[in-house]
Amino acid sequence: MTLNFMKKKLLLFVLIQILFSGWILAQSPEPDLNRINENRLNMNSNGMLILGGWAVSNLVVGGIGMTQTTGNTRYFHQMNAAWNSVNLAIAGFGYYGMRGQSTDISLAETISEFHNFEKILLFNAGLDVGYMAIGAYLWERGLRKESDRLIGYGQSMILQGGFLFTFDLILYFMSRSESSKLLDTLQNVQFTGQALSVSIPL
Repeated sequence: MTLNFMKKKLLLFVLIQILFSGWILAQSPEPDLNRINENRLNMNSNGMLILGGWAVSNLVVGGIGMTQTTGNTRYFHQMNAAWNSVNLAIAGFGYYGMRGQSTDISLAETISEFHNFEKILLFNAGLDVGYMAIGAYLWERGLRKESDRLIGYGQSMILQGGFLFTFDLILYFMSRSESSKLLDTLQNVQFTGQALSVSIPL
């Protein structure tokens, strides 16, 4: 009789613990996907605005510089203007493309958007290093051949590649910080179809 009583008390204790654990986990907030995606799109849109601002400033300064300078400086401004006409187009299409995206997407789609964007940024950062290397080569070759055009173009590519490398890495780490926060909130959350549920470890 005493043994049965102890078993009942133990069973009751275990049940209370399970229920209590479930209540605690139920208090864990589910991720607000609309807010997360809104922040993600705002961050990326602001990045395009920064890129567009850099492009416009280079187009203005480069356009003026081409008409008022000579030698390698003239070619430096010429390449800056040409390079940033492409940057401006990329920034414009990127900005308006992101403004039209919906924030009402699933958890899997949200994670995929973060992942794909971060992969693109890392790939671009690798290209940026290549731009700077080509610029250094052109600069060195221009010095050997006494070519103002090669020197100016090389200096411009180093500047533009350096800016883009810094820009891409900063945007990558900002995006990575946001996606890491999202993943951290999912430690006790399971995703099934279109619903989020809290898991209760027994």
